[in-house]
Amino acid sequence: MSDGVEKRSLEDVDPEEGPPRPPADGQKEDEADVGPQPPKPKRRKVLQFEQQYLDALPSGQMYEKSYMHRDTVTHVLTTPTDFIITGSADGHLKFWKKQEVGIEFVKHYRSHVGAVDGLAASHDGALCVSISHDRTVKVYDVVGFDMIMMLKLPYTPGVAEWVFKKGDAASKLAVSDLNSPAVYIYDVSTGSEEPIATLTTLHTSPVVVMKFNAAVDTVISSDTKGFIEYWSSDDYKHPSGAVKFTMKLDTDLYVLAKAKTAARSLEVSKDGSQFAVFAADGRVRVWRFASGKLRRSYDESLEAAHDLQKSGAEQFVLEDIDFGRRYALDKEIRAAGDRVPASNAVFDESGNFILVPTLLGIKVINLTTNAVSRMIGKPENTERFLRIALWQGLPKK
Repeated sequence: MSDGVEKRSLEDVDPEEGPPRPPADGQKEDEADVGPQPPKPKRRKVLQFEQQYLDALPSGQMYEKSYMHRDTVTHVLTTPTDFIITGSADGHLKFWKKQEVGIEFVKHYRSHVGAVDGLAASHDGALCVSISHDRTVKVYDVVGFDMIMMLKLPYTPGVAEWVFKKGDAASKLAVSDLNSPAVYIYDVSTGSEEPIATLTTLHTSPVVVMKFNAAVDTVISSDTKGFIEYWSSDDYKHPSGAVKFTMKLDTDLYVLAKAKTAARSLEVSKDGSQFAVFAADGRVRVWRFASGKLRRSYDESLEAAHDLQKSGAEQFVLEDIDFGRRYALDKEIRAAGDRVPASNAVFDESGNFILVPTLLGIKVINLTTNAVSRMIGKPENTERFLRIALWQGLPKK
């Protein structure tokens, strides 16, 4: 050949040369390596700038100030308008204003004859609603801290949620019936006590939690049988444009029903991409909203706490006497059922962390690394944190 490379036919090969020889020693593989290779170890997920996110979250081991009601606080929430609103078992409601340091008391209402059974603020923080078994719904102007409307219902309300965002023509309020699957929609801006819509086919049993996902104008609700539904706040139908699935069978929205448990609380992340449910079985489950797939599940039941105590992990272990006292209290809470405020789990504003009140204190869990990054209030052995709310930012002057 013209390129000078020698070609050899089969007849030219010396039979004594044998089969082709292996590469030189530098290229030869060890005989011990022959066979299937072990799988490569998975890379551990890392959250970039984790410390910066943690710096924006509470870090105190013990509380510094106590702002009290005369009875057990059953509800607490924060608003984008820098207000903190609390409700208690004796029907009282208190408004607090976030200051540069701490909070300042603003207004006190004797709102209901019985306990405050539900408390919700609108997405823009302008309105607040409270409900009770006394069959009344009371609406408040948050910024003016004034009660502006009262509805007397022909049914006992189960849960209430605002289903509108800033700029919408109607100030819609959804209220469920404690004893039926019905959900009633009211337009508070009209001042009418008559509902503008009645939803009877969404669920087959009473609705126990509802949360408005303002990012996609969708309401997430769940009933006593554990079924989770998405519905549009505009036409009250399935929000096909807001999700990535067409059939619920392709999702994990049946997890609660399969576990034969029900949601006690439901919270949505600020960007609307995920939501968390604290269920009656003591588990906190986190879903991705668009796909309906389960992202994380954390067991905070009594059995899990007992196993954790025996594990010896320093971060989660208490002195035996202290653990015994807290364990006994949690057994009483479980036995009390709905008579005790439901625990909730809240996201931080980045959506990378979730805060969970537990027997040990408030866990700050990194959802990316799936690790507990911080424990708040662990030494507080005289309090059992149940309901929490997180305010982040700088107060507006």
